[in-house]
Amino acid sequence: MPFAPRAGLAAVALTLTGAARPSPALRHVTIEAHDYSYVVPATAPAGPTVFHFVNRGHVLHEVQLFRFNTNVDDSTARAYLASGNVPDSVADMSGGVLIAAPGQTTREALYAELRAGEHYALMCQFRDGAGKPQHAMLGMVALVTVR
Repeated sequence: MPFAPRAGLAAVALTLTGAARPSPALRHVTIEAHDYSYVVPATAPAGPTVFHFVNRGHVLHEVQLFRFNTNVDDSTARAYLASGNVPDSVADMSGGVLIAAPGQTTREALYAELRAGEHYALMCQFRDGAGKPQHAMLGMVALVTVR
């Protein structure tokens, strides 16, 4: 009798694993902040992706990660980022923010389902003090295009 339940469990396990479709591999992308730039791949493959944030700079930095609307092309997205002014009307409501002190890595991460043709913006709007420019105006912006 002890053999019968094991055989039944094996049959259920085979059925479940045989019926399941493999899910796409989860990719991990590390965003490195420096004073005053990001190091991040210019392109990323489509699929489920987790973004991690490391601050290799000497001042506090953030990464605001958001998706441009689908009607915003690559060159227009870059122009918005270079200007330091991205109107709400050109950005999708999704996204998130990670903040890291100098020399630190966030424990949190941002998850996104990347789709081919999308453009994700990265920017830091922190300032080093009153009257100082936003880090984005010092070049702390980047664009990741999904292939």
